[in-house]
Amino acid sequence: MKPEILQQAVMDSRDGITISDNCQPDNPLIFMNPAFERLTGYSFEEINQKNCRMLQRRDRDQPGIAIIRNAIDAGEYCLVTLRNYRKDDSMFWNELSLSPILDKYGKATHFIGIQKDVTARVLLEQQLLEKNQSYEQTRYQLERLAVMDGLTGIYNRRFFDAQLDIQWKIARRTKEPLTLLMIDIDNFKQFNDSYGHQAGDSALKRVATSLSRSFSRSSDFVARYGGEEFVILSTGMTGRRAAQFANALCQQVRDLQIPHSASSTGCLTVSIGYAVHLLSTGNDPAVLLGKADKALYAAKQRGRNQSFGG
Repeated sequence: MKPEILQQAVMDSRDGITISDNCQPDNPLIFMNPAFERLTGYSFEEINQKNCRMLQRRDRDQPGIAIIRNAIDAGEYCLVTLRNYRKDDSMFWNELSLSPILDKYGKATHFIGIQKDVTARVLLEQQLLEKNQSYEQTRYQLERLAVMDGLTGIYNRRFFDAQLDIQWKIARRTKEPLTLLMIDIDNFKQFNDSYGHQAGDSALKRVATSLSRSFSRSSDFVARYGGEEFVILSTGMTGRRAAQFANALCQQVRDLQIPHSASSTGCLTVSIGYAVHLLSTGNDPAVLLGKADKALYAAKQRGRNQSFGG
């Protein structure tokens, strides 16, 4: 297998991947992929050359920790599920697979860690085993709800704001373009006035579902930005691909065929403004937001039901 293919697989993996150096004191991390940064909220600079135990904070009374310690001492594989804590202090259940890399003498020089967020699975298992949820179980659910939009079921503005900062830093380091699309449902006030708020809520949910099904990369996601406005954050898109993607999203919403008497098409449509960030265009995520917002305004000024690039 070509090295570049292996590198692409590691960098695009949905799971967090880390490498620690067992030849250094305390087995510090020396590599982590973008998925690990998204999972934990920590950047490479913040956690490089530190032991991964920092993710457990003071929550050290966990059986899996002893299993990890013994596996490292013996240079062996292990699989454990731990309570870990992100940079923002939110807890998640981490399924950690730890595998040694051996030199020609059989000594473990490094360990590869594969990290998976299995919070939903663990919570479901706990609910099935216990009639009454404990305080901690309820807290974990509330933490998840805190980043989800209650109406549409997609991510909310709070999650987007946090991810924009994280993805911006990753894009600067990986030298990949970062694309932001701002999506607004056209004439939505008139839609609510004509069909009622219940129909409006139903339309929002259908549009959100359609948008959330349009991704090909694990790093891409859609969030409800507020009211009838959505945002999509995507990595690795060229300007040409962003234009094609935005036009396809406009068509997807038209294809829902949601009746709208105030629309020139007779159905619900969206306007989209998009912007692609390259390393030379600034060092502040607000630059990307501002460009996408201006592009959205331009799309609406041009007659709505279309996309425009900033």
